[in-house]
Amino acid sequence: MEIVSVVDRDGWGSAVGRSFYPLSVVTTGERFEAVIRQTQLGRGVRIAEVDCGPNDLLRTRRLLRDSPSDDLLLLVQLEGVSELSQADREVRLAAGVATLCDPLTEYRVRSAESSHQLVILLPREVIRNLAMPISSTRLRPLDPRLVSLRALTSVVGEAMSQGDDLDFAESDAIAGVVVDLARSMLVKATGASRRPRSREELTATALAFIRDHHADPALTPQVLADAVEVSPRALTTLLREHGSPSRLIRDERLRQARAMLADPRFDRDSIGRIALRTGFADQTTFIRAFRRAFDDLPSDVRNHQSV
Repeated sequence: MEIVSVVDRDGWGSAVGRSFYPLSVVTTGERFEAVIRQTQLGRGVRIAEVDCGPNDLLRTRRLLRDSPSDDLLLLVQLEGVSELSQADREVRLAAGVATLCDPLTEYRVRSAESSHQLVILLPREVIRNLAMPISSTRLRPLDPRLVSLRALTSVVGEAMSQGDDLDFAESDAIAGVVVDLARSMLVKATGASRRPRSREELTATALAFIRDHHADPALTPQVLADAVEVSPRALTTLLREHGSPSRLIRDERLRQARAMLADPRFDRDSIGRIALRTGFADQTTFIRAFRRAFDDLPSDVRNHQSV
């Protein structure tokens, strides 16, 4: 976890730009102070907790040109009140309310009092399957009664509390949960439905599901087909260029296991424990598959790293 403490206007502009993307500081309150705590999850997802005094920030046309960002910014107001304006929309965020900002369009965010927020940076592709364009989803007030918003707030808050204790597998899994909840929340809030998906989108969905759920020993080609909402036969055809569904599941498990074996943070985990954490039914099956794939034993990879 990265923690940045700020005690003046110049430091605030620098901290915001480093943590998220550049914004112009219009003004700050007297004796301004702020703290940003940020954690990088997997899949391009970043989460942060921001405590700050009164301030006024602006995403200007010049910043759009000089410092473009392909992320979407989801703000969840925990305490205090913030006001945002973007294009022809304005929204007032009281405690519990959330909204989505698009850094490719000018916007302004103001807090007349101390503010406490969760900030979630999401890859733009998280809403690629929504029938509504980003221009229709941005700056909509997201009701705190939405179950998906409450769940998202809880998951992100818990992840922030863990700091650097999250390992690779947990971080990647939490990122998947955050993305799924964000999609669900936006669909519910905007009344959007999923448009008919192209072959490319179905393929991306299948591959993402494998990445998200490889650690589940119950993941099979049939489970994967059900998740993508196609028949097992159609799934095999869909993934033909990448490999068979069963091979893709096995290869993802092996890739994750090899990464954990090479990571000093998992030195205390036995090979059997790593096998179970990456979706293998038992250690024997894992070692056999690992040797077949890499012409090496798991213990050899670990011993090589310790040399």
